[in-house]
Amino acid sequence: MHSAVSAPAPDNLGAIFDRISGVGAQVGEGVTRLAASAEDGAARALFAEWMTRGGARMSHDAIGNQFACFDWAGERAPLIFAGSHLDTQPRGGRFDGALGVLAAGCAALALQSEVGGGTFRPSHNLVVVNWTNEEGARYQPSLTGSSVFSGVLKMGDALALRDGAGVALRDALAAIGVVGAQGSVPLRPEAYVELHVEQGRKLLAAGFRIGVVEGTWAARKMTVTWNGRAAHTGPTPMADRRDALLAAARGIAAFEAAIAGRYPHLHRSAARLEVWPNSPNVVVDRATVWFELRGVDVLELDRAGQAALAVFEKAAMETGTRLEIVSDLIREPAKMDGRLIAIASEQARLCGFEPLSMLSVAGHDAVALQNSGIPSALIFVPSVDGIAHHPDELTHPDDMHTGLTVLMAVLRRLSEGQMGHGCERQEARHA
Repeated sequence: MHSAVSAPAPDNLGAIFDRISGVGAQVGEGVTRLAASAEDGAARALFAEWMTRGGARMSHDAIGNQFACFDWAGERAPLIFAGSHLDTQPRGGRFDGALGVLAAGCAALALQSEVGGGTFRPSHNLVVVNWTNEEGARYQPSLTGSSVFSGVLKMGDALALRDGAGVALRDALAAIGVVGAQGSVPLRPEAYVELHVEQGRKLLAAGFRIGVVEGTWAARKMTVTWNGRAAHTGPTPMADRRDALLAAARGIAAFEAAIAGRYPHLHRSAARLEVWPNSPNVVVDRATVWFELRGVDVLELDRAGQAALAVFEKAAMETGTRLEIVSDLIREPAKMDGRLIAIASEQARLCGFEPLSMLSVAGHDAVALQNSGIPSALIFVPSVDGIAHHPDELTHPDDMHTGLTVLMAVLRRLSEGQMGHGCERQEARHA
């Protein structure tokens, strides 16, 4: 059966969003809630308490993915997943990831109330998910938890990842109470839906409040190290120095020039640098840089990556250092599930919001799941000025609630397992 949807009250989302936003927040410094940190543990505990109080059965797997399970149709019923992540970048924004988890939770609780009242009889169970280490700020690669769940990354390899201080992810998780799996961990779902802030300007520029993602860009991520030789910065003759930091500086500059000149439409970055021994009186012995290229064409990324590797090798030769390729990985572009694209677009219109079909430059957990064969949908709401990974990141409350309304309509239809009429048409603000 299908019953009309009443969208959850905006203050319900606002209240839990404000609570989670306070975890790891510092005035003027945004939110720092790195994966498997004490702050991440506190946010996880709040999420679990909130979901349990609303009637969910909580579980987590060994990599720390949290599952709030609403067993409406019996334990053998097929599953629908919805969620995102609660970890952030250092000094990150409040909305990236957290909005998707909390909006999915609000939608689930609203539907749970209807199930309890006998006005909604789903044929599928719903699971709200908080994926571990989506951001990849503390541990690389990013999308760790969703990649483990989807079978792309082995559990043992993921648990053995180490942060910049040498702390294994296994030990960091144990410090916040995640030691192995707990509870009945759900199996692969029939579908996954993720609501996320756009992290760009296209929605606002085009005058839309909802975006439905058709696909994503590919990414090539290269971590390279220049190995030199430590020496005293005072008496060591210049001709005898093998300065790894000088090599890294030349490599970064040459990378920028080469890619900008030959592939100007690709997005490029050198966003992280680590040096050792990092003393003002010692010539740098080792410098590691994290490079990234993003584009729609994997073959073009391959050519651009080869050009980058050539300039990195040239920087090593010019400085007497040795180049080491620590990792060089391609994340394939995702083509989101066509059936779910159609459902999300239809439900957005029925809710009064014309959707914008778009591509996502950023990677999301939905990408990891879709690329592993789990049908996935990605729904965007606007980001003011396109600001992301920064304390000024902002999505207006009205747009948050628009996303929640559309997400709930999609989850209702998927949980019914049949064609539905979406949500009651609402007054929409269109530019």
